Amino acid sequence: MNIAITGATGFIGQYLVRRALADGHTCRVLCRPGRESALPVPVDTPGLEVHIGDLTNTQSLEGFLDDTQYLVHLASAHDHFEESHMQAVNVQGTENLVAEARRNGREDLMFVVVSSAVIGVPVYSYYRDSKRVQEKIVRGSGLKWASFRPTLVYGRHDYRHTAPLLRKCGAEKGTFWIYHEGLSKINPVHIEDVVDAIVRIFTYEKAHEDFRVFEIAGPEGIAFNDFIDLTIEATGGGVKRRNIPRRWVQRALFLKGLFKDVTKERRGAGYFSLHHDHDITPAREELEWEPRPFSEGIREVAEGDWWREEGASSGQAQRFGQGGV
Repeated sequence: MNIAITGATGFIGQYLVRRALADGHTCRVLCRPGRESALPVPVDTPGLEVHIGDLTNTQSLEGFLDDTQYLVHLASAHDHFEESHMQAVNVQGTENLVAEARRNGREDLMFVVVSSAVIGVPVYSYYRDSKRVQEKIVRGSGLKWASFRPTLVYGRHDYRHTAPLLRKCGAEKGTFWIYHEGLSKINPVHIEDVVDAIVRIFTYEKAHEDFRVFEIAGPEGIAFNDFIDLTIEATGGGVKRRNIPRRWVQRALFLKGLFKDVTKERRGAGYFSLHHDHDITPAREELEWEPRPFSEGIREVAEGDWWREEGASSGQAQRFGQGGV
């Protein structure tokens, strides 16, 4: 099967490329000029086709979708980028892909967008809104589509989120401060489970006639306190978890807000006042998919020393076996 993939140098993308190639698919990946070394496998790997282009450059997309049956759109500008960059990549870049699919894509091409569970969270962020618009563009495109909404993704070789968390929890001593009661639920999902859900769309019999959204999360929500405690246990850390009641945090933000902008901090506080528990029933029933519990996944992820060195990654995606993803 011929599969086109954007975002192949990112965390999820690298795992997806390796899985798709291992399953015998042909992968044509969109890669920005000069980023070939960040792909998860060498460019001459059998089954891999590299298309040099950029989502923000419509002409560079020509030919990217030729004779492909599935397009998996993973490329995304996250919330550490400027709003203008998120707009250009998440919104305009998706519109450019849809336009290319209409011009040159096969009639049976399926557009699989990997969005984010945050689009359903009623806390404002530009990233959230750009991803919500992205999904709407795909769903209203007239193309065959499926949408995956993964929640908090963790896994080996994630140096942006997972590794710093493991280092903090795995310290020999100290305190892990939580600026709320820690009772709100989150639902982390293992990277390999995310990829396993996505590849199942390739063999889903109703994929081309039953377009739908799949929430992708762990088997059940867990309290934030349990999330931290399980991570400390998995790393063998000696830190102690301590909670600061939300009312004290709110008072501190009020005082701080008299002198500087605390919008970002207030949004963060609002996020953790909500439960983030997701309905994964469609993925379970339609795709016959089952994720592992966090208690199991975090033990596997914490094995080895890959996360212990703060300088293990330059902050950019690197090939597996060469420092990270």
